Amino acid sequence: MTTVDEKIWHLQHCPLFSGVSEEELKDLETITVMIKLQPQERILSAHQEERAIWLIKEGLVSLTYGDADGKDATIMLLRSGDLFGALGESGELEYGENVVALKPTVLCRMTQEQMESLLHKHPQMAYRVTKLSWHRIARLQQRLADIMTKSVRERLATEYGREQEAGIRSLGLTITHDDLARLVGSSREMVSKVMGSFRELGWIRSSRKTIEILDIASLEEVANTVGI
Repeated sequence: MTTVDEKIWHLQHCPLFSGVSEEELKDLETITVMIKLQPQERILSAHQEERAIWLIKEGLVSLTYGDADGKDATIMLLRSGDLFGALGESGELEYGENVVALKPTVLCRMTQEQMESLLHKHPQMAYRVTKLSWHRIARLQQRLADIMTKSVRERLATEYGREQEAGIRSLGLTITHDDLARLVGSSREMVSKVMGSFRELGWIRSSRKTIEILDIASLEEVANTVGI
């Protein structure tokens, strides 16, 4: 958990809450809960947790959906400014939602009812949430298109390129080859083979917990080539 002063600081520096008055900021401090996660810590899946909305204040998490048979897929990586949780209508989901921290992360939590009340009071905030939703849909559409049209080599290169666009040169993440395989829709063996070729070419340098991007231009060239 965080202290009150630290919690208010995080709220003040959150783009979603920009323009909120000091009094309203205090109301936010009252209704929200700040939670810190260390790498590989997770929060309860959507069907186990009270309907809540989570905002990532800082850090990086993986969003994974799994079914009753134990099959799962990592849908995307979420970072500072992203929302997840009970964003839609309630109902029985056919999958469980798991969120795992890949680096030290600070989350802001509120119930769906609290968020709805907040958006009614602040229309400009509702617009920001709508923009975040549009952006997330666009990211999901792009990921689906990548899986359908690009080879594993191209999909991995694309993923590294996305991290570079986000200002991340060195990926100090506790992310395994299994995680990467689920993220790009492939097998662990294929991901390990492709990463090995990237290392041999001098495009990346990796250790147990870090992937360092050395040649983003070559990776981008591969990412922009449509494979078979």
